Amino acid sequence: MHYFDLAVILAIFIVLSIFVYNRISKKSIWINARITISDSDLWRNATSAPYWFVNDLSEGSISYNSFGEEVAKITDLEIYSLGGPNKRAYIDLSLKVSYNKNTKSYLYNFQPIEKGKPIDLVFGSNNVSGLIISLNSEPEERYQKKIRVKMESLEDWLAYSYKVGMEMKDSKGRVLARIDNISVENTKLSSLKIEDNKIYLNSDKNKDVYLDISFVTLKDTEGYFMSLDGASIKIGEEIWFHFTDIVAKKAKITEIIE
Repeated sequence: MHYFDLAVILAIFIVLSIFVYNRISKKSIWINARITISDSDLWRNATSAPYWFVNDLSEGSISYNSFGEEVAKITDLEIYSLGGPNKRAYIDLSLKVSYNKNTKSYLYNFQPIEKGKPIDLVFGSNNVSGLIISLNSEPEERYQKKIRVKMESLEDWLAYSYKVGMEMKDSKGRVLARIDNISVENTKLSSLKIEDNKIYLNSDKNKDVYLDISFVTLKDTEGYFMSLDGASIKIGEEIWFHFTDIVAKKAKITEIIE
């Protein structure tokens, strides 16, 4: 054999030896992870995933590697509408990883995984791209908050479309928000009308709508409450609620009831 052939064989042997050593020496463990799903081309811009990207996902789905081994399993998922075709999706995973003692990090597919990094998984025919938001952490504690919001100058048909008891739910039917009380008033806004080079101040005939809403919130690291979408729960902030039949958009928080 030519010396070059021997060199190639030796190089292949070394690579295979390193691969086998890594697989034998690194003990695989299962950890919990939570990811937020996004189209792989859009996640950098924090753009939400379209409905077709998440609708086929289900609890219990399994991802396999090229050797046919289970490497990930969906243990829970939370998907809810953001209006139009877009949806917000959080997925809890059981993830098979190895631990790198030198870097003190978890490895998945021989790549370090950390909070804030993207991850790609395949569940059947679904290619799932997302962003890791927690690793081996305790489940996020959630809190019930009740606020009053105001939507200004709505047309009559829209103002009276809101009903007590309307709910916003996730894909498993869990209630994320509920309308507890409604108050409709004539709007205090006025509009300007110009005729014959004269300016008239007209009272707007639209309605101001006040909604008392109970909903699920989280706490950030500084202890402030925020919605599942990350909106701050503070007086004067705007927040959106996508109920089953209607959306409360650009609803300004006027009071934090409890």
